[in-house]
Amino acid sequence: MFAALVNFLHYAGLTIAVGAVTVRYLLMTRSGLAVSERAPALRDAAKYGLVGVAAVLVAAPLRAVVQAQGLAFPGDPLLPLVRSVVMNSDVGRALQLQAIWSAAAVMAFSVARFGRQRGWSAAAIATFILALGPALLGHAAAAVPTLPAQVAAVVHVLGAGAWIGTLFHLWRIARKASDATLRALLVAFHPIALGAAAMVAFSGTSLAWQIVGPLSNLWMTWWGRFLLAKLAVLAGVAALGYRNWKGSEAQVASGDRAALRERMKQELWLALAVLAITGALTTTGIE
Repeated sequence: MFAALVNFLHYAGLTIAVGAVTVRYLLMTRSGLAVSERAPALRDAAKYGLVGVAAVLVAAPLRAVVQAQGLAFPGDPLLPLVRSVVMNSDVGRALQLQAIWSAAAVMAFSVARFGRQRGWSAAAIATFILALGPALLGHAAAAVPTLPAQVAAVVHVLGAGAWIGTLFHLWRIARKASDATLRALLVAFHPIALGAAAMVAFSGTSLAWQIVGPLSNLWMTWWGRFLLAKLAVLAGVAALGYRNWKGSEAQVASGDRAALRERMKQELWLALAVLAITGALTTTGIE
């Protein structure tokens, strides 16, 4: 349970961070808004991007503890095992990189909050490097062949962040943005969400195909059951997203912003469930 919670923290933080970068470099660029209209939304995105990478930073040492717990026998002192994991294993080296780049991302988003472009540039680089992290650990790193699975894992993380992470920031922006600004952002978001959802679907299918082995593993193992549960909830997210796509602009035009944000919140709650299941999925062996 602890391992699943730590992985949930990692994936949720990374999703929000990728979403913040997507807001800056895709959503705002496609929206056609003036710089003055973008500024409040970008400050909010940078603020929560900072929260996201801070969560990834906190998750790094906790993941080392999880790894050490898996190696410990009853009565073994944990701290020496944690030190050994961090200093003497491939997992430890990956976690060191996660800690270093998440700390760099914390500083970058802190600068971006003041509207500095160099902060956003550094945040984008650091966040992309952090998105490589899940491919270095867990099922993707153990797959054969390894590289295609790792590429699929990276695309999956980026797609989830561009879809769900951006939706989170748009939900935040919808509180105070003018109707014209919100309408422009919704129009810009829909093709981004569609492309990101396609990335999630294709990369997830590819990754599962490389990992699952015999088809019976889908219902005969806990890993397969978690995967099926994830797919079911993800389908719910997609269905709500489609409904929002069809009705969001009309709700803004009618002034019913509360209903729009409520629909977004429902989609986000389901997405949160997907991330929680992912946390359990990544800690479960295929056996």
